[in-house]
Amino acid sequence: MTNDNRTTLCFSTSLKFPSSSSSSSSSANVDDADDDDVDEENRMNVIPREVLRVMVGCQSLATTTGGGPGEVVTEEDIIGDPLEKAVLLGCNWTLRSSNTVCPKSSIMTNTTAMTSSMSSSSSAYLKPISVHHRFTFSSRLKRMTVLARDAQSRDLWALSKGAPETLHALLDKTSIPSNYEQVYKYHMGLGQRVLCMGYRNLGSSADVSDLREKGRSYVERDLIFGGFLVLDCPLKSDSCRVIKELKSSCHDAVMITGDSVLTAAEVARQVGIIGTKPKDTYELKKVVRGGSGGANEEEEGKVSFEFVPMDDDNDGDGSKTAAGTTTTGKQNRGIAYVPSNFNVLEEMTQKSEVALCVSGETLIEFAMEAVRRKRRKDATTASTTTAPPPLHVKTVFHELEARDALKSLVTIVSVFARHAPRQKEAVIAAFNDAGKFTLMCGDGTNDVGALKQAHVGISIVSVPDLEAKQRSAEEEIAKIKAEEKKERKAMKKKNKKTAKDGDAKSSSSSSIDKKRRKKARSLNLEKVVRQMQEAEEELSYVALGDASVASPFTSRAMSIKCCKDVLQQGRCTLVTMIQIYKILGVNCLVNALVLTKLHTHGVKQGDRQLTVVGMVVAAMFLFVTKGKPLSTLSPQRPPSTVLCKQVLLSITVQFVIHFVAIMAATNLSLSYVDPYDPSIIPDGAFNPNTLNTCTFLLTVMATINTFVVNYRGKPFTENLMDNKLMLRSVQVSYGALFASALEVFPPLNQLIQLAPLPTPEVVRAMPVDMIQNENVYLSGMVDMFGFNVTLCIFMVLDGVLSYVAEKTIVRIFEG
Repeated sequence: MTNDNRTTLCFSTSLKFPSSSSSSSSSANVDDADDDDVDEENRMNVIPREVLRVMVGCQSLATTTGGGPGEVVTEEDIIGDPLEKAVLLGCNWTLRSSNTVCPKSSIMTNTTAMTSSMSSSSSAYLKPISVHHRFTFSSRLKRMTVLARDAQSRDLWALSKGAPETLHALLDKTSIPSNYEQVYKYHMGLGQRVLCMGYRNLGSSADVSDLREKGRSYVERDLIFGGFLVLDCPLKSDSCRVIKELKSSCHDAVMITGDSVLTAAEVARQVGIIGTKPKDTYELKKVVRGGSGGANEEEEGKVSFEFVPMDDDNDGDGSKTAAGTTTTGKQNRGIAYVPSNFNVLEEMTQKSEVALCVSGETLIEFAMEAVRRKRRKDATTASTTTAPPPLHVKTVFHELEARDALKSLVTIVSVFARHAPRQKEAVIAAFNDAGKFTLMCGDGTNDVGALKQAHVGISIVSVPDLEAKQRSAEEEIAKIKAEEKKERKAMKKKNKKTAKDGDAKSSSSSSIDKKRRKKARSLNLEKVVRQMQEAEEELSYVALGDASVASPFTSRAMSIKCCKDVLQQGRCTLVTMIQIYKILGVNCLVNALVLTKLHTHGVKQGDRQLTVVGMVVAAMFLFVTKGKPLSTLSPQRPPSTVLCKQVLLSITVQFVIHFVAIMAATNLSLSYVDPYDPSIIPDGAFNPNTLNTCTFLLTVMATINTFVVNYRGKPFTENLMDNKLMLRSVQVSYGALFASALEVFPPLNQLIQLAPLPTPEVVRAMPVDMIQNENVYLSGMVDMFGFNVTLCIFMVLDGVLSYVAEKTIVRIFEG
């Protein structure tokens, strides 16, 4: 198959569990993120109040309950972003209502009594926090901010969190540590999600309504750097295995995510989407030659794009002037993205020599620059001076020039990071324009556009609590298996020693201990299996989200295995429908032959014959659909449509073989038909004779052969030998046909209205002048083998030649 027909599978963050396994705060350097001297239980107590306020207050969580006085909010009642929920609960805080957070301990005890018995500093540390307004998260701004107050305090705080590279410009320069960039890049390089936290005390006189009118740009400035929130989300247990199988079956896998480039590239490396080392991973950058990166350079055409190593900080080679933009003064280590380099880049990515990434911001710049170049070119040749409409980030992907440029770029990129919903949708559209068949797998609202744009959209239901329960059960099962394996090795070693020493008492005691341990493991395993079953049952009651509404497929299983299942079931369905159409096509042509040319010779079929054939064909059509898909995906691909050269050629060749076999049997039988038999008249009544019998047997044989020959089997569905119902029906049909042809059981022939075939005596008594010239060779075969055996030879040749022809055609077209 050519590369143009390859399927591209696009994954968002569904490769990882959405729940956070750990969260930590770092104020300056990497070592602060993991303090081994502080135990886990008291870890939150060492976080400064200002930082804790951001961690628990800057969120968009809500409750499903009213949150009235005395009403307890459980973890199940909290809804919203799974990561925000994990951070809140990890800090041992919870929601009192949709706009109030408090420590869990303040719910269990009276807050006034508790604070009166504590020191003033401890009391302030545990005060509830009320959120008065939210500047919600924006995929374009990559940050969110809330206005909040502590209980019994008038000071209003601006609490912000967002992408480190975005929030950096909003921080007070004096609060930014010298190793700011080094720290967040270090954690991103480990595949972790990193959020920068900032805060500002707006004072007691600040008015929420006034600040809301002034807007977030007024609030989000001169923020104090609070630290980095590092979220480590474990990979789903089967993500690596599924990606490996998809790639081995000649599918391209790419990642489209809102995470940073470093994080996305590392996760893609862990699951096997990219197979290069970090030093061989490149990111597309906008480069301005010999200028400052302003608008003048863009108008003069000095802007270009290069793939730059992600570990290259541009030290000595250039200086960064904007996010994703580099001004160069001398040669750097990048690979220029120009038409002459495209084939080289494509070959390097296919050989896994390099992995290419692109951010959403650079993708927009790339699309806008493609449109600008086209406009500059048109301006030099156009006679009018009408100014083109201004470019806008929301509409640039609809421009024809942008789509043409993107469809070449996306085919060599493996990781699309920091992509907003509109950019994700544009990437999928570019893959479609490039002639790819796209499958998008997502689990969030920001994937809705991409899910709708893809040829196949699969939404995964995200339930962090159930995923944690399932992950715990899988880990426990793996632990039990490891213990069993270890014990088997130990027992094998001990048995050898016991047999050598001949200590029967020790052997008996060891056997008792083994049974006791085996029973304990069995009970534990039953408990774990029950836990997994409960999690699966709870999934059936989970409400579907926006992504499920937008996508044609929704998986309640918390795994990307659903992508493989869709491909397997889709291929199985496609192969089954193609073989059904082929069977119908060949059978229709054979029946047309019987009803036209053979009808002029008086060939007819009895009522019982038609009934038997109809029942057998109906049963076989049912059994054909019982073929199950194989458990592994094959690199080989089935035809994508019924109206293709392979299918049409196959139908034609099979019909020609059946035509020759049926006509040969018809011509052989004509010599043994009584010319005064009234049934040979086209409109005469049916009467069993040699002609009708031979034609019926060959026609039914051709029908059965059509089912057998066109049954595809491996590498897409189980083979005919594994489809027991189909196999048994074919065996019974062949047995009945050959038994009728050889007249082994005469009552069967009488049941299906078959006439006795010419005996050797009748053949020898046939006058030579009654044999037509075209039947001389056939008569010679009858003289040598007998009429019954000759008929069986035609039946066998019909099946063998059809089978060989079909397999030859498949090998020619599919390799």
